[in-house]
Amino acid sequence: MRSNNPLTLVLLLFLLTGQMQLCAAGSLFDDDSPLQIHGFLTQGYVKTSDNSFFGNSEDGSTEFREIGVNLSYRISPKLMASGQLLSRRAGGMYDGSPAVDYAQFDYSPYISETGRAGIIVGRYKNVLGFYNDTRDVASTRPSIFLPQVIYWDRVRNTVLSNDGIRLYGELHQGDHSLYLNFGSGKSLIDENMESTYLINDFNPDLSQQGLNLIGRLLYEWQGGRLRIALSGVKLDLNGTMSGLPSPLPPTLSGSLGIEYWLASAQYNEGPWSLTLEYMQEPLEYSGFGSILDSNNTTVDGYYLQGSYRLAADWELLLRYEEGHFDKDDPDGSGRSAIFGRPAHTSFSKLTTLGLLWEPTEQLILRAEYGRANGTMFLSSVENPDLLSMTQHWNMFSLLVSYGF
Repeated sequence: MRSNNPLTLVLLLFLLTGQMQLCAAGSLFDDDSPLQIHGFLTQGYVKTSDNSFFGNSEDGSTEFREIGVNLSYRISPKLMASGQLLSRRAGGMYDGSPAVDYAQFDYSPYISETGRAGIIVGRYKNVLGFYNDTRDVASTRPSIFLPQVIYWDRVRNTVLSNDGIRLYGELHQGDHSLYLNFGSGKSLIDENMESTYLINDFNPDLSQQGLNLIGRLLYEWQGGRLRIALSGVKLDLNGTMSGLPSPLPPTLSGSLGIEYWLASAQYNEGPWSLTLEYMQEPLEYSGFGSILDSNNTTVDGYYLQGSYRLAADWELLLRYEEGHFDKDDPDGSGRSAIFGRPAHTSFSKLTTLGLLWEPTEQLILRAEYGRANGTMFLSSVENPDLLSMTQHWNMFSLLVSYGF
């Protein structure tokens, strides 16, 4: 895992505290200024009855922290440059090392009253489902943690950003709006991705083969009262593992093809909001021999989420999510017989009850309680001993976030 860069972290905190002081005294840049600076500071607490999630959570963990500062400059009515520096601590998965979250040029050659079209070049956020491109901003998430069976934190870096180009367009006609995003480039591969799709005990290494393809088509009715979307990803990887025991070869090399399909629907009516997303992820291993080639599968997952605005500054949330590493083996018994792992590592079922309080426009506080059956979405980096993991476990979490 990368170590923290102290100088970069100090710079990030300096920018954050400086901008917060500007906000307190009156913003240096008003809404009409071509230069905009914003940011956020989020701190979480996680306590689990068993297993580790975002740190040593059985003893209570504060190893969930997000600090971000972003800047945008409107060069012309059709061209904008923007970027964000982010420090994210997430237990053993992410150590808080500051990194460039995105840095892009956005050019819109066509702008009219009924739509626009353009191109983004650089490191940009991938538009997938309803929440991926804003998942690090607590005020845009529906809960402390996004539904893990869809938006896995263990592979967050890979699905979050892309280095390449993205084309976009939108069309508005009366009550109807259509949004299209399509991008291609290089994904960000890290050890969390490698430990998820290869075997963590054998020095896994992954590299991208060619360019990925990522897209989303979104339809909205009456300004978002109804939202329906279809998202897709295609990614090809080369992989190696070393230090394997006899009689296996000491090193194995192969390839992995990943497709990711996500269907999303949301209905908003007054204080109510109902959201459903369903995902399928076919995985195809080749060249690794019997140790992984028999691992070809289709991962699937879904969640149903309802929220109710109790008052202007209070909101209640209830969500059920379920995921399977093999959609044809929902209880994990088949994979357990083949790979010798506990069956519960191949599925997850989680019910979450949450409460949101927004005392000011900048400050939000959340409290959530979840009951889990299964451990599929837990990271093997944080839980290296799969045999010691507990199938039935509970989680309590708190979050405070300030944005400007």
